[in-house]
Amino acid sequence: MNPFRFLRRSLHWRITFLIGTGMLVLAAALRLSSLWESKEISARVLSERQGLARAVADHLDYVLQANLILLQNVALEARAGIGEEDIAPLRASLREAFLRSIFTGGIFLLDQTGKRVWSEPQRSLSLPEPGKLPLIRQALASGKPEVSNLVPGGRKIYAVVPVRDWRGKLVGVVGGELDPESSRFRSLLHPLRLGDTTYLELVDGQGIVLASTRKGRTFQKSDHGRFLRRLIQEKRSVVGTCHSCHEEGGVPEREREVIAFAPLRVAPWGVSIRQAEKEALASVLLIRQRLFLIGTLTVLLSLLFAWGVARSVTRPLGVLTQAAQRIAQGNLDEPIPALGEDEIGRLAYTFDQMRLALQDSLATIAEGKRDLEKRVQERTQELERLYRELQSKEEIRGELLKKVITAQEEERKRIARELHDETSQALATLLVSLETGVATAPDRLKEHLYRMKEMVDRTLDSVHRLIFDLRPSLLDDLGLSSALRWSAERHLESLGIDLSFTVTGVERRLPPEVETTLFRIGQEAISNIARHADAESVRVVIAFNEKSVCLQIEDDGKGFEPEQVVQAGQGGQGLGILGMQERAALLEGNLVIQSAPGRGTRVHVEVPLREGRKGGGL
Repeated sequence: MNPFRFLRRSLHWRITFLIGTGMLVLAAALRLSSLWESKEISARVLSERQGLARAVADHLDYVLQANLILLQNVALEARAGIGEEDIAPLRASLREAFLRSIFTGGIFLLDQTGKRVWSEPQRSLSLPEPGKLPLIRQALASGKPEVSNLVPGGRKIYAVVPVRDWRGKLVGVVGGELDPESSRFRSLLHPLRLGDTTYLELVDGQGIVLASTRKGRTFQKSDHGRFLRRLIQEKRSVVGTCHSCHEEGGVPEREREVIAFAPLRVAPWGVSIRQAEKEALASVLLIRQRLFLIGTLTVLLSLLFAWGVARSVTRPLGVLTQAAQRIAQGNLDEPIPALGEDEIGRLAYTFDQMRLALQDSLATIAEGKRDLEKRVQERTQELERLYRELQSKEEIRGELLKKVITAQEEERKRIARELHDETSQALATLLVSLETGVATAPDRLKEHLYRMKEMVDRTLDSVHRLIFDLRPSLLDDLGLSSALRWSAERHLESLGIDLSFTVTGVERRLPPEVETTLFRIGQEAISNIARHADAESVRVVIAFNEKSVCLQIEDDGKGFEPEQVVQAGQGGQGLGILGMQERAALLEGNLVIQSAPGRGTRVHVEVPLREGRKGGGL
């Protein structure tokens, strides 16, 4: 189903929809442009946060690098040998490094076995056993300075620098202990005045917060510890927004933050600057809120404007629509009101002129219609009279034709009886006399009498055939099938034509007029085949149905054009076909002749059998 189907039914809604859509597209374009601008602002804010995190990380790298240089100076002082008895210069170097560095937990010197040679100050150092501090083994193995993560248990951080003798051989390490709880270490992170929710955190490679400008966060697992550990390992900086879960007062609080992270290069640590998104992107959020309000007002005003424009157009059109409906209902008397001088007003004026012209035209048409109806009525009465006359004449013609055919059949019967009773009997008597004469006549007359006897015999046969053609006794004695079979065999088999005779249905005697009509039609068709068809085979089918009887005669002869033969009346064949049609029509039957040159001929006649049909000759 089309969701905009309602627009086809209302011009008001279509105009409102189109104008409103245009204004909405414009508002959407402006909103997209503003959103793109706000995204640019957001990107700049995030880029500034990332740059700030990188700057803080670089500062911490600088501080750690400077303190590692102090330890490197001590390592250079120890090149002369850690095991020398006079280590006063070395202790002085350790003392100076302790006072100048951030290693508030102390500075220590270990030999290559991890045994402590000296520490400064002696009382404060709580160095674990070398086997418990993998950092020392790593420095001795790699020969490079190392800085540890937060050591579990003691909450300390260690930095070590390998010591090499004058031959370059590793002979020990010098290191320092950092106390994350000391004020000197906490001063590494200076609070940034970016807002009330901004705080900095220093996170080690295990995701543990080493220092934070937010109270209560030191030594806690970072809520993004796994992600930050991966960033520290990859030495990769990121910036973006995230959700962080905090437990404050036992009530979980969900807030969206902006976080910028930068790893340190010297130590496996990283710096994160975190701030609530609503504060960090306050300007962007404000712009979006204003855009939403402005966009909403724009949409509402656009729809109101579209509705007003549509109303100004559809209201006069509604008046025209009502007027058109009145005219469609046949009310042409009520005028169309004036609707101004604009295009719609001119259309209303033109429409009213059309109403007046239509009113005049309808009056003229009504008058012409009345006159036409009068003439049609007169013509109809005349046609009805002529039809009755024609029908009467047709009935008279049919009755006359029926009487003619009946008279013909009666005359045939009379002639056949006279030939049978008089001529045939006379010839038979003559034949008997000739046979008697032959027996008693002299020899010289016998030959002449024999020839006379043969001539009388042939004449008697011809008279018998003539009697059968005029009125076959088989038709009266045995019925249609036997008479028609005898006629077909007598006319066709003598010509060498293959005959197929079939009777279907329950064979029974029919009313005399039906049998006579079908016999005469079949006799005419068989006679035409014998005289004109040049056929090799003929098929005759008589079908006795419940309410009708059908006769079909089909040959494979040369065929003809039935219409042309009937119109031209060639050789009497056309008259024969017309006679067949007239005989079938008298019994309300149907005769169809199908033929074409070279395709044979089929004659099909069907005569209905009605109850109460009186016998009579045809």
